[in-house]
Order: sequence, then structure tokens, then C-alpha cells
Amino acid sequence: MFREGKADTIGLMVKVGTLIRVIRPEYAAGIQGIIQGREESGRWIVRLEQNLMNPNDVPLMLSLDESDFELIQPE
Repeated sequence: MFREGKADTIGLMVKVGTLIRVIRPEYAAGIQGIIQGREESGRWIVRLEQNLMNPNDVPLMLSLDESDFELIQPE
């Protein structure tokens, strides 16, 4: 079972290795990813588990604000 929620509202600490689900941008909404690191600006680098542009290519990396994803954590 998993507990889900927006990163800025559920009080769980976002850290490298955390599993997330993208909310925005729209082209990646619903895709799961893994936090890879944090930028100096405070945005999070996320490696997507799927590459919708080319499924046989390397994973896509996104730079996201905490409001752009929700955490997926084991209960």
C-alpha cells in the first residue's frame, strides 16, 4: 500500500531516491520518477521512469518545484 500527497502539504521530507508522481508539466503528468538531486534554486531534479518521447531512449530528466509533484511513500 502507498500513501500519496503533494510534497508541500504532507510533511514528508523530500530527499534523493524518493519516488514521486509528476503533476506538472502536462506532458509528463502521471508518470512516476525518482528524485536525483536538488538545484541551488531549490528545484528538484527528477529522473522519469518512462520516456514518452522515445520509449527505447534514455530516461528523461526534469527540473520540478515541489508543487509540480506528489510523493509516493510506503505506509
